[in-house]
Amino acid sequence: MKETVRQKASRILFGPFGKKLSLAFFIVCPIVSFYLLELFIHNPFADIHFGLQLFSWLLYLLFYGICFFLTGHLSGACALATFLVMAVGLLNYFVLAFRGSPILPWDIYSIGTAVSVADNQSFTLTPRALIICVCFLLLILLSLRCRLRLPFGRTRFVAAAAGVFSMAALILYLQTDNAKNTLGIYREAFTQGYAYNQNGFVVSYLMNTRYLTIDKPKGYNDEELADEITDLLSEDAIPVSGDSSGDGSGGSAADSAAKGETDGGENSLPNIIVIMNEAFSDLSVVNDFDTNKEYMPFFNSLTEDAVCGTAYVSIIGGNTSNSEFEFLTGDTMAFLPVGSTPYQQYIDSDLPSFVDILNEQGYHSIAMHPYYASGWDRKLVYDALGFDESYFIDDFAGAERLRTYVSDWGMYEKVIDLFENKENDEPLFLFGVTMQNHSGYSKDYSNFNVDVHVTSGDGDYHNADSYLSLIAQSDRAYERLIQYFSQTEEDTIIVMFGDHQPTNLETGFFNDVLGIDPSNLSLEETMLRYQTPFKIWANFDIEEKQDVELSVNYLGTYLMELAGLSTSEYQKFLSSMAEVMPAITANYIIDSNGNLYAYSVDSDGSDLPESCRSYLSLYQQLQYNHLFDNGNRQDSLFLIGGEDSLSDLRGESGE
Repeated sequence: MKETVRQKASRILFGPFGKKLSLAFFIVCPIVSFYLLELFIHNPFADIHFGLQLFSWLLYLLFYGICFFLTGHLSGACALATFLVMAVGLLNYFVLAFRGSPILPWDIYSIGTAVSVADNQSFTLTPRALIICVCFLLLILLSLRCRLRLPFGRTRFVAAAAGVFSMAALILYLQTDNAKNTLGIYREAFTQGYAYNQNGFVVSYLMNTRYLTIDKPKGYNDEELADEITDLLSEDAIPVSGDSSGDGSGGSAADSAAKGETDGGENSLPNIIVIMNEAFSDLSVVNDFDTNKEYMPFFNSLTEDAVCGTAYVSIIGGNTSNSEFEFLTGDTMAFLPVGSTPYQQYIDSDLPSFVDILNEQGYHSIAMHPYYASGWDRKLVYDALGFDESYFIDDFAGAERLRTYVSDWGMYEKVIDLFENKENDEPLFLFGVTMQNHSGYSKDYSNFNVDVHVTSGDGDYHNADSYLSLIAQSDRAYERLIQYFSQTEEDTIIVMFGDHQPTNLETGFFNDVLGIDPSNLSLEETMLRYQTPFKIWANFDIEEKQDVELSVNYLGTYLMELAGLSTSEYQKFLSSMAEVMPAITANYIIDSNGNLYAYSVDSDGSDLPESCRSYLSLYQQLQYNHLFDNGNRQDSLFLIGGEDSLSDLRGESGE
């Protein structure tokens, strides 16, 4: 019986595909999937060089082909591959919204931490994202109409293996200079969001896999590091605090510590409390804006017996532990893969740190974070860094909460309790990381009053209002903490700095109020977005300073010199280096003349002054020895007590 036009149309629209149509769909489906994934975030037709588009087609076709040869069913292979591409696209969409950077290869280490804070995030899709999801689902439904199958046999698996081999060869090719030049690959690693838009998700992701291992620096020789430090410090280096005689030895401050004296009074060593405050920042550094009331009045007004300044950080919107890492070790993220997390990737055994140097001088060291011990593997890392004790969420039963997190004041009450119950003759070092201000900011809570409102601009900036209201709460809690310690007899220094600025505020707030496009920042705008305020306050007389500018990797050394404590050879090097380069981050370098230079793990530093390049070369070698070369680590460079190794300090048990 002859098929009618309606029947033929129905068969074509709703019936199974024939062999030729199935093969055609198999070629078209991965290409369409490529564009749909990119469209979640940007316009790939305008942003991605056509040569890179073709290369991405090839990668997607290989992926779909491998799935086909493994399953033997074209319908199942296309449906599965398309679903996975959609899932990755959605995940990247939300990751970019929450932390301001795309998915990176080492994010696998952070899944547990991300899940633990997901409850406070708002998972909403824009109309555009919804349309893309619908298109993906239509592709999956069309995939199920393919009827092409391959017989089971060795040929299928040989073909699959050939596909895997071809994929691996293409990934290796991406790492070559020839590929970068031929395909027009954007190479600046520090702007990952922009790089992903220019190169496409898969190409950028695969290129980043080259950072999964850390190569030994050029000219590295662990046995010569001590001499190289000595040679460099002999060239009229000046410590960062500016309190010494200029010989790089720590000067009068270190001498006072050796004699058991400080300027503070009776105590030989001051208590040191360091608060790294979650997302604490002043966004007016980007551009002035108006609010109905001040959101950090006490912090800004505290200048008596205080050092006030700017901390340059390597992260924005997330990866909090990286700021911890830089502060507690003196190492920098500038030499590490963009977006990596040293706590989870590189610290898997005892590591000499800022903590050990204080322990050597008689301190009892405590780490504190009112959230889960598993986040960023903090419990394991705090032990590896030498803390005597650590406290996490289970130790904060009954503490005051703001939204769903322990408030800043809730944590400070624990700080005060530990201070009041410490041994009288033992100075306390406490490093606390707050949780109160963690993103997201879109939800409303019965225990949180949004009382700060942006009055600049014409939009509704609920997220920004919530964030600024949280900062105001931090300011009040900080005032109460300072008031308490201003009345105590023991000399105490309190340091507070923010780990990073927030990202998931309204786009309109950034564009209309702050006047920037957060997805496409200039180098100068990047510098403004990667800074937070810091304050060092003492309940005794210290030299007051304003407008001190330092990256976080120097801040621990600066603090120790200010407190009159002895420092390690590594810290003496950092102190000298800070005079030449006050800021070095994963994104940029600022030299002593205020010049700004783009810098990342891929940079060769050729545009930097010679003095900067000399320091950078030795810094990279010292950091490699400290963080990676465990078998040849020169522990004496990172400690002060004359021990040849970290085990001598901590004992055979490593505790």
